[in-house]
Amino acid sequence: MNPLAKELNDQLIKENPFVYEMLSKRGKERFFPKGILSQSAEAKAKAKKFNATIGIATEDGVAMHLPCIQKHLGTLKPNDAFPYAPTPGKPELRKKWQEKLLTDNPSLKGKTLSLPIVTSAITHGLSLAGDLFVDEGDIIILPDKLWGNYRLIFNTRLGSITKTFPLYNERNGFNNDGFKKVIEETGKEKSKLLILLNFPNNPTGYSITPKEAEDISSTLKEASSNGRSLSEALEYSAKAAEEGMTATIPWVAKKGRASYLGERSAGHQDPGATSSYLILQAAADTWKDC
Repeated sequence: MNPLAKELNDQLIKENPFVYEMLSKRGKERFFPKGILSQSAEAKAKAKKFNATIGIATEDGVAMHLPCIQKHLGTLKPNDAFPYAPTPGKPELRKKWQEKLLTDNPSLKGKTLSLPIVTSAITHGLSLAGDLFVDEGDIIILPDKLWGNYRLIFNTRLGSITKTFPLYNERNGFNNDGFKKVIEETGKEKSKLLILLNFPNNPTGYSITPKEAEDISSTLKEASSNGRSLSEALEYSAKAAEEGMTATIPWVAKKGRASYLGERSAGHQDPGATSSYLILQAAADTWKDC
């Protein structure tokens, strides 16, 4: 695993271990190279004469451009139109977007909410979400009226499995009973549930009513609060401990006796993680036989 990815994972485990557990294997390996971004930020603050990191030419502090193009951009200034945009989008735009989200969704006020990021349309956004959260063999729950690109993104590209439910009930409204049923059935197979709903629905254009939105919310809350038996909880814990144990193999020890080996400690399974796994697996096996 790249050291930058490990650093991000360690930070996420510290700040919100629940989100870390939701990440796919691919998601845990994702990172953004520091190189050009940190260099550009440093150059922007310190370069007084030349800045060779921005990938464009400037003239008197203004991005060089053709007037015949600029005249069609209205009040947009050359320095806003021609240089590379920041990867996640312009900060001021993202801030305005966040303010609109909070205005349109008052229940989000007081919640911890990062700035939105800009993507190249919805397919790119869904692909990013898939990379972060979808593993091969995961089940994604969708209405049977769905956008064909979902299968391409999640099934073909990421190897997930699609389960659908009828979008409409007998009254031609949202089929919450069917939605609840497929969640219950999937929950017996998987402890991880991935659900994708979009409204207005594509391709039908159906938009849910406020009452239907409340029903969907209640169904999701009920599904997330369904507890496991002690036996299931121990099995789940042992599996998670095993994954954590094997993840320590490439690590370089920073604490304990293994730290004296320095780089030579990489390639060896952490003893503490191993003993934790063995304890949990023994407890799970014992309880299963009771």
